[in-house]
Amino acid sequence: MRISPVDIRQQQFTVKMFRGLDPTEVDAFLEDVAEDYEAVLKENAALKQQIVAHEERARGITEIERTLKETLVTTQRLADEMKLAAKRETELLVRDAELQGEKLLAEARAEEARLRSEIHDLRRRRRQIVEDLRMTLERHQRLVAADLEDAAADGDTKPQV
Repeated sequence: MRISPVDIRQQQFTVKMFRGLDPTEVDAFLEDVAEDYEAVLKENAALKQQIVAHEERARGITEIERTLKETLVTTQRLADEMKLAAKRETELLVRDAELQGEKLLAEARAEEARLRSEIHDLRRRRRQIVEDLRMTLERHQRLVAADLEDAAADGDTKPQV
């Protein structure tokens, strides 16, 4: 039987004549109170152990939470650094590609200029060859005409070729 504080306060003991309270009732009541008090002390000790265990667990959880936060911060920092490094590398690759493109364009323009110059020289040489050929043909024509005139003057009916 559990005794409440109200039970303790309201407990009445039978009074015997000349001797006071009944010692058996008082002893039984004290035994009940002692048992309940012992149970409360054990429960209190168990609860204190549970509190210590919960506090230890809470400290562990707090430590894990702190570690996770540090890990998240470190991970975020590393991710930011990786993004920055990737951006820098991309910029370098783009810059390198632009430089290489400009170099190829300059080489292509130089090749174009060289080819245009070569075409111009070939056209000039062609005009020169055509002119030389025309002059040679005219010279041969004049020679043939002169030869025909000489043959006609000599009375040959057949020109010598």
